[in-house]
Amino acid sequence: MNTSPAPLLAVDSLRVTFRGEQTTVEAVQGISFAIGPGETVALVGESGSGKSVAALSLLRLLPPSATVTAAGIRFQGRDIANLDPDAMRRMRGAEVALVFQEPMTALNPVQPIFHQLAESIQLDGELDHGTLRQRAVELLTWTGIPDPQARLDAYPHQLSGGQRQRVLIAMALARRPALLIADEPTTALDVTIQAQILELLTRLRRELNMAMLLITHDLPMVRKCADRVYVMRQGRIVETADTRTLFAAPQHDYTRTLLGSLPDAEAPPRVADAPILLTANDICCHFPIKKGLLKRTVGWIKAVDHISFTLRRGETLGVVGESGSGKTTLGETILQLNAGTGTLEFAGLDLRSGDRNTQRLRRRRMQVVFQDPFSSLSPRLTIGAILEEGLTIHELEPDPVKRRAMAAAILAEVGLEAEALERYPHQFSGGQRQRIAIARAMILKPELLVLDEPTSALDLSVQAQILKLLKKLQQDHGLAYLFVSHDLRVIRAMSHEVMVMQNGQVVEAGPTVEIFNRPRHPYTQRLLAAALDLSTGGRESDSADTP
Repeated sequence: MNTSPAPLLAVDSLRVTFRGEQTTVEAVQGISFAIGPGETVALVGESGSGKSVAALSLLRLLPPSATVTAAGIRFQGRDIANLDPDAMRRMRGAEVALVFQEPMTALNPVQPIFHQLAESIQLDGELDHGTLRQRAVELLTWTGIPDPQARLDAYPHQLSGGQRQRVLIAMALARRPALLIADEPTTALDVTIQAQILELLTRLRRELNMAMLLITHDLPMVRKCADRVYVMRQGRIVETADTRTLFAAPQHDYTRTLLGSLPDAEAPPRVADAPILLTANDICCHFPIKKGLLKRTVGWIKAVDHISFTLRRGETLGVVGESGSGKTTLGETILQLNAGTGTLEFAGLDLRSGDRNTQRLRRRRMQVVFQDPFSSLSPRLTIGAILEEGLTIHELEPDPVKRRAMAAAILAEVGLEAEALERYPHQFSGGQRQRIAIARAMILKPELLVLDEPTSALDLSVQAQILKLLKKLQQDHGLAYLFVSHDLRVIRAMSHEVMVMQNGQVVEAGPTVEIFNRPRHPYTQRLLAAALDLSTGGRESDSADTP
């Protein structure tokens, strides 16, 4: 006799097809899944696997070019596949709610938070202004936003990323839905904020006895939060199991590949007798705060405040910290893209001395790879032109035939075919574009690479490929890396030394093994607790009351 409760949501043979001018793409190919009352189910897969499309199709939030069919979509026992538009509108938010990945895009930038919350709390104007405002304050208090009364009149750009995500959660839960769909709810957030948002979602799910469909490619988050997992690839579900079983004994090759893509848990070995390449002493980069009609300087933002370090050839210095800690500004100051103070010595040379031509010659030896390759690669140039540009500027090779050969050779070294030279950046995937960005830096044969969050925008398996490539290039060419990231797992896998930044200052620095195994500063301990589950530090308590 089967005594298991009926599923809250049961999806049978869901298909989603997108019609183009010349082609048709079947993004979701006959998948079936179920979610029980109060259960958290994770839909896992890389970009393009169809997981977000499948979730959005349930609420009919796809564009007109999409065609959705299913043998059945049953929610709380009733078939919702053919609901009329008015019934579906009433269902959204009240019974099934959605938290989007990017809160700055999901929130209206020209409306204060109160108006956006009020729209979620009521649909038909049944509550007066005072009651609505009181309810909005309760929701923000519930989600842990400090000084909620003041935040009601703020606009989205006046809130931090974590606060914006909490506002989205408050909007989604305003009508106490039975099912919450969370689409990559922590991807754009710092590690400590990620931990807080996950703790918040877990607490709210428990207090409301709410089910949750978690859409993500973040496997550590799945392991921490989900009861069951469905793994998607190319529009199909290739494996499903309870979370413990899936992580302990994955059956499908693709699942094993995903789990094997997690960064190494051990730091790389030190390079024996490596000479010092870069010495930074008392580096500062302060930005003026100007106010008034005459724009007088009334204060300073100390983005980088009296930082000193050394970096050896063939080694990686990992710079970690939350958004606003100054880690990216430090990298830009080292490259002299920001005007800073202090002394910089590179391979025995004073980087702050010499004329413009001397500075340009030295810049060739230090290159940068940015976080978003789509933004850093010119959309109007072919890959060949992008790679050859540096050779032309630095007058390294006047012969165009030889320049093209050098471009093809560096593409091969980063794992791309020579035919890519004639294509444009938009014709490549995110991982391929990042390989191109690395090739653009490497073609000048630098001695130092500043890597600014080079893998944060990539899927887990693609991230693993890029990290493997960076390790190989470092070993083959003796490169030094200044690796800027908020992902402590990546930092641990790549770095020989780690420097932890907070509010423009270094709060702790040392060998990677020492920092990760015996962190001394409370801020470092909080970062590690949030990222690696070393303790419960940095998480929210469960003391908030349900409104």
